[in-house]
Amino acid sequence: MSEGGAVVEVRDLRKTLGSKEAVRGISFSVDPGSILGLVGPNGSGKTTTLKCLLGLLRPDAGECRVLGADSRSLPRAVRQRIGYLSEKPFPWQDLPVPDLLRFVASLYDSWDAGRVDALARRMGVALDLPLAAMSFGERRRAELFLALAPDPEVLVLDDPWLGVDARVRRDFLLVMLEEARERGRTVVFTSHILTDVERVADRVGVLVDGSFRVLDDLDALRARVRRLVVELRPGVAPESVVVPGEIARSVEERTVTVVTERFGPEVERALTERCGGVAVEPLNLEAAFIELVGPSAEAPLP
Repeated sequence: MSEGGAVVEVRDLRKTLGSKEAVRGISFSVDPGSILGLVGPNGSGKTTTLKCLLGLLRPDAGECRVLGADSRSLPRAVRQRIGYLSEKPFPWQDLPVPDLLRFVASLYDSWDAGRVDALARRMGVALDLPLAAMSFGERRRAELFLALAPDPEVLVLDDPWLGVDARVRRDFLLVMLEEARERGRTVVFTSHILTDVERVADRVGVLVDGSFRVLDDLDALRARVRRLVVELRPGVAPESVVVPGEIARSVEERTVTVVTERFGPEVERALTERCGGVAVEPLNLEAAFIELVGPSAEAPLP
């Protein structure tokens, strides 16, 4: 682990795929036991970032480190401490889970069969079927189980619950929270389902065109991205409504509605004194995402 205590560190990461710069100089870190959710439109650089972090892609510039090791040459001992669930199907879909477990176990120096059996029961994994014979939700559950079976310290999940129903998503969320909160695992994941991100993440990074539009603690992000509805006093022009960090505005008769990403009590006080009555409306992560990224981004899933 690094001197500062971060389990995951990314510094000035850049990666070009084909003719497109997929990741443009991003930096972030993740502390032990924390959950970081990366969200953004398709093609924003989420999966590329995870692949660079895991050493599956080599950065063009910058550095990624996991558990103190450079991702470009992760030692075997460090790789054994990382669990990864790809957005792609697990290999060898024609094999039942016990056979896949034997293969996975052969890659590790230590293996707690009793813990793995208990985990399978807790997650309700179908052990008598090959992955290819399972429903989509059952398969993703089994694939998450295979990622957790080696008891990794760091869990990297790429869009883990896209396409699964609400019940399976709920189970995923409970497992993720339990692994992070009770077992001290560090989790980095991507998702398009913002309501689920909001339930589990400590920190959120919004990627747009390979750069962070926002990277902040979830509570801090919700506190500073607000919608302000200003009822103008007689004689006050809409142009008098000046708000720092404004990202959207609409005017209807004597009402000005502004979305800001730099809200604070002083903003409300200044508007009240200068312009009139102010109603402050909180935004959930989905609404904040739409305001920050713009309406052209694909709609988040419910």
